[in-house]
Amino acid sequence: MSSLLIFIGLLLVLLVLRVPIFISLAMSAMGLGVIKFDDPYLAFVVQKMFSGADNLTLMAIPLFMLTGDLMNNGGMSKRLIDFSNCCVGWIRGGLGFVTVMTCCFLAAILGSSSACAAIVAAILIPAMVKRGYDLEFAGALTAASGGIGPIIPPSATALIYAVAASQSVKELFIAGYVPGVMIAAGFMLYTYYVARKKGYPAEPKPTVKSFFTALKSAIIPLMLPIIIMGGIVSGIFTATESAVVAVLYCVFVSVFLYKEIKVKDLPKSLMNSAKMSCIVLAVMTTANFLGYIMTLSQIPQATTAAITSFTESPIVFLLMINVILIFAGMFLDAACAIVILVPVLLPAALALGVDPVFFGVMMTVNLMIGVLTPPVGLNLYVVSSISDINILRLSKAVLPFIFIMIVVLLIMVFFPQTVTFLL
Repeated sequence: MSSLLIFIGLLLVLLVLRVPIFISLAMSAMGLGVIKFDDPYLAFVVQKMFSGADNLTLMAIPLFMLTGDLMNNGGMSKRLIDFSNCCVGWIRGGLGFVTVMTCCFLAAILGSSSACAAIVAAILIPAMVKRGYDLEFAGALTAASGGIGPIIPPSATALIYAVAASQSVKELFIAGYVPGVMIAAGFMLYTYYVARKKGYPAEPKPTVKSFFTALKSAIIPLMLPIIIMGGIVSGIFTATESAVVAVLYCVFVSVFLYKEIKVKDLPKSLMNSAKMSCIVLAVMTTANFLGYIMTLSQIPQATTAAITSFTESPIVFLLMINVILIFAGMFLDAACAIVILVPVLLPAALALGVDPVFFGVMMTVNLMIGVLTPPVGLNLYVVSSISDINILRLSKAVLPFIFIMIVVLLIMVFFPQTVTFLL
C-alpha cells in the first residue's frame, strides 16, 4: 500500500499546483517508477503512452463528439426539444419534463454530460424562467439531467472504461439503459412534486395535428440512436464503426436535408471536436503507462489483499467503493477517475465476484455525481456560465437530484440484476 500512497501523494501535489491532469498522471507514474525501480523501466514511457492511444475503440470518442457538434449546429437538437414538448409538456411542470426527456434523447447520441447540459440550458432555462420557474431549480434540473448523457449509450465514459478494463463496449452500452431510465424517472417525479408545490404551469395540450407535425420533424434525429444501437446490438458494425455512421448521417441531414450547416462550416466542427478529443486521448495515453507502473509495483494485488482481508461481502465492498468514487468525483472528471481507479479497484471487484460490466456502469453512474459537485462540477459551471446563476445557489439547488442518483446507486448495489438482466 505504500506504493499507492506515494502515487496519490505525488498526484495530489501536482494537481494542487494546477499541472494539467495528463501531465500530472505521467509525472506521478514516472516518480513512482524512479522511487520503486531502476531507470531502465522509464525507457518504456513513450512506448507505453503510444500503445495507450493505439486502440480502435478510442476512435469512437472524437467521432461521437463530432456527431454532437453537428447535431447542435444542424438544428436536430431544436427539433427534439419541440417533440419532447408535445409528448410531456402538457403535464404540470411540463417544461421540466421536457428538459429531462430532451436530455435522454440527446444522451442517446451525444454521450457527453456537459454538451447535453449546454445545449438544453441555452434553450429551456430561459423558457422555464419565463413561465415562472425558479431560476435555481431550472438550472439544477438542467445540470443534473445532463448527467444522464454518459449513462445512456453511446457513452464516451463507457468507452474509456471498456478500454481500461478490457470489457465489451456492446455490453456496457446495453447495461446503461436501465440506470439511465431510473434516474430520468426519479428526476421527473421530483419535478412533478416541486411543480405541484410551487404551482409551475403545464403547457397547452398539443393537437393531434401538431403532435404528428413535431414527430415528423423529429423522426430523422430520433432514428440516429436506433441506427447506432441497432447496428451494434445486431453485430452489423462495431462501436467505432457506428460512430462513423453517426457522423455521416448527421452531415447528410444537417448539410443536405435541413441545410442549416454549409459545407464551408464543416472544418470548424472538425476542429472543435478535435480539441475536445485531445483532452480525453491525452489522458488515455498517460493512463496506459500508469497502469504499467502500477502493475510492476503490485499496487492492484496489494489493494485486493487489503480489501479482501477487511471484507468478503460484495455489497460491503461496493458500498465502500461508492464512497471512494463520490469523493474522487469531487476532484477528478470521470475519464481521469476511471483511468486512475480501474487498475486499482477492478482486480478486487473480480476477486469478490463482482461482474465487471456491472462495476463499469456503477462507476459511470457514481462519477456523474461528480459533474454536480464542486470543486470540479463541470455541469454546474456550464449551466452557471450560460444562465448567469450563482454557483453556490446552484450547488444547493442540485442536492435533491444528487440524492436521487444516490438512491439509484443503492438500488444497483443491492439488486445488481437491474443492470445485468438485459445482457
